[in-house]
Amino acid sequence: MAIRWTDSADKHGIPHEDALHAVANAVYEEYAFDEPRVPGHARPDLYIGPARGGAPLLEVMLEVLNPRDLVIFHVMIARDNHLRRMKGDGDE
Repeated sequence: MAIRWTDSADKHGIPHEDALHAVANAVYEEYAFDEPRVPGHARPDLYIGPARGGAPLLEVMLEVLNPRDLVIFHVMIARDNHLRRMKGDGDE
C-alpha cells in the first residue's frame, strides 16, 4: 500500500501518525461523501476517528486511487458539521 500526503493534509499540523490512527480506528466512515475537489478525481472518503491517545476526534479525507493506494489531502480536528453528520443529524 502506498500513502501519499498532499500539502493540504499538513495545513493544520496534525501528525501523520495521528491521521493514520484515526483512519484505522474510525468511529465513522462515509465513502464517496462529497464531490471531488479536483476535476477527474474520485469522490473522497471521510473518516472520523481518534488521534493517538484517544482524543481529539479527527476528520480525515482521502481519495482511494486503486484498491491499495491512498491520497490523504485533509486532516484536522473534527468540525461540528461532520460530528453532526456522524450522529445522523443531517448531511452538512
